[in-house]
Amino acid sequence: MKTKIVDLKEYSSKEVGLLVQAVLIELLLIFSVIGIMSSKFMPAFYAILSMIMFTMAYNNVKFYKKKYMTPVYIIVGFFVAITTLVEYL
Repeated sequence: MKTKIVDLKEYSSKEVGLLVQAVLIELLLIFSVIGIMSSKFMPAFYAILSMIMFTMAYNNVKFYKKKYMTPVYIIVGFFVAITTLVEYL
């Protein structure tokens, strides 16, 4: 009888960035629909948008190896965060 030994992969924290990005995109879609109905939730929408930009910058370096877009994501993330703070506080 032939038996095949299968190595089990341990949990890796590499996929956490992709999971966070997927969850934030779902939250962004939810808050965009809510934001159409009520403008009270727009700061949350912009905060989630800036978090997505930072997560995309992290994933861009970690997974996709396209380092030339990382500064663009970081700059857009800071711009959205600062304009949200200035506008809503």
